[in-house]
Amino acid sequence: MGGIGQETVDLARLVHNVHEQGFTALDKVGLEGQRDQGLVSTLISRDLSGSDDLCVSWGKILPGQHHLCHHHPDASEFYVVISGTPMVHLGGTTYRAKPGDAIYIPRGTSHGLTNDGDEDVDLVVGVSKPADWQFIPDE
Repeated sequence: MGGIGQETVDLARLVHNVHEQGFTALDKVGLEGQRDQGLVSTLISRDLSGSDDLCVSWGKILPGQHHLCHHHPDASEFYVVISGTPMVHLGGTTYRAKPGDAIYIPRGTSHGLTNDGDEDVDLVVGVSKPADWQFIPDE
């Protein structure tokens, strides 16, 4: 086969599965030394996929965990809630999200998540840079 858009691709580099990748703990620290909480599995990034324009991950916030409020001066972000009903902190507003919600976080906007429920919160997370965005804690 040939033609436009028919080049051979490296599926091992372009296709990643959350169940095969596994999760790592978030590792940021807040303004008073508090630890960021939650798990992440990076699925698309510069290093993993060769992306030059975005990073996509699967996030998991366990019951009782809080993903620190922070902002990115150099990147926008989005969340798509897959399961659970987290409290989303977005700018000066806090609200209860539900599965199916898509949340756009403009560059520079403070945001974070609290799982005060009994089930895991699963979400797809996207950032408008493939790597190396700044994480500035707001709490």
